[in-house]
Amino acid sequence: MTSEDALSPLDAAFLHIESERTPMHMVSIGIVEGPPLLDAEGEFRIGAARRLIASRLELVPKLRKVAYAGLLGEAPPVWIDEPTFDISNHVRSCHLAPPGSDVQLRAFCAELLSTRLDRTRPMWDLTFVQGLEDGNVAVIERLHHAMADGLAAAELATVLLDASPEPAQPNDEVPWIPTTPLPVWRSSVDDLLRLGELWARVATWGVRSVTHPIHRLRDIARLAQAFGTLATPRLVAPKSSLNIPITSARSVDFVRVPLAEIHDVARASHATINDVLLTIVTGGLHRLLESRGELADDSELQALVPVGLEKAGGGLANSVSALFVRLPIAASDPHEILATISAEMTADKRHHQSMAASSLLHLLEPLPQSVLASLTGIVQHQPFFNVVVTNVPGPPVPLYVMGARLIEAFPMVPLAGNQTISVAALSYEGQLGLGVLTDPATCPDVGLFCAGVLSTFQALVDRSRDTGPA
Repeated sequence: MTSEDALSPLDAAFLHIESERTPMHMVSIGIVEGPPLLDAEGEFRIGAARRLIASRLELVPKLRKVAYAGLLGEAPPVWIDEPTFDISNHVRSCHLAPPGSDVQLRAFCAELLSTRLDRTRPMWDLTFVQGLEDGNVAVIERLHHAMADGLAAAELATVLLDASPEPAQPNDEVPWIPTTPLPVWRSSVDDLLRLGELWARVATWGVRSVTHPIHRLRDIARLAQAFGTLATPRLVAPKSSLNIPITSARSVDFVRVPLAEIHDVARASHATINDVLLTIVTGGLHRLLESRGELADDSELQALVPVGLEKAGGGLANSVSALFVRLPIAASDPHEILATISAEMTADKRHHQSMAASSLLHLLEPLPQSVLASLTGIVQHQPFFNVVVTNVPGPPVPLYVMGARLIEAFPMVPLAGNQTISVAALSYEGQLGLGVLTDPATCPDVGLFCAGVLSTFQALVDRSRDTGPA
């Protein structure tokens, strides 16, 4: 076990954060053409799916690994091969009862999302769901956040999806041989060495400050500017009924928005796709909180917006920072909301706010796991954001599953302990698919949010058509 196999502080934090009521897996729910996936009896070809996926796991080796905490428990966990890996534990199929409606599918997804992945096995699975009333098949992908962020999670798709309706044939000629587990004494030595590496990083930072003082001063100046944008009263999110202790139950909703019209609105307003997404989410939150009687003239909410960072090398990993963005939910004019959000996003980026968040993560690297676990406990009652909104760029070409075309897809991101709603978006095949995850016990009126998203989007489209480019 080498330091390269060790989980980063952010990876490990997602393990520490997880509880019965806060499963920490990311999810993608895809709808795929049914007929090419079925055999002559109309059953899903589960054997063929398992053979194909198993033959491609060498493309993403981490999918055969488990997080090993080590004997001392204080050094960062490491990824090790599961010696008894069995693809049937990770790729399954099931039937919906007739008629197989959208409501039934979302209820099935919600139940699956409310259960945690088994940590004694590699933390991912794929579930194929037959019986949809239109004859299509749903595929539900779960991947623990400790394994990857939303952008890197797309690599899991490489074991399932093809850019052509003619998939490559499985290659069963080279069997997988797991790495031999280390003896107990060697594992203990590695734990001690990894603990030593943590403190060595602190010393390295000090050496670099002495040997490269100008570069370090410039870094510190940029970092100070970034922290200056965070270290204000706005760091703490406004009080809201969106932030109360949640239960273990989940509810899943889909919102579909035409991507071409999103682009039209962005161009007409000199904004980005992300700005438009945040605007329609703000409109949904306006509708939701207005119905709860919570809106005042100055009402705002705070969104946590993940930002992908460049990472060295390939493979699944968490390489992500975040921006905190104020959402003007008191405003009722969608174009006013869009202008405000676009200006704030530009200012946050100019002041390197995402650098501050990523730098905080680097400061966690020397901490023993018991201390890191204590710090991550704050997520269960965090005061910093009201809602998570993330946007994952989709592929520019249609994708296929065993020769069947992927029709649409919706991502989902997990809820924190006092966060009742999260929103994730994926662009694919001319559509921006929003996956809305809520706790039905604390956010039973999510339908109002979804309706508000669509009405705000339509208002933006209508205005951009009337006025043309700004």
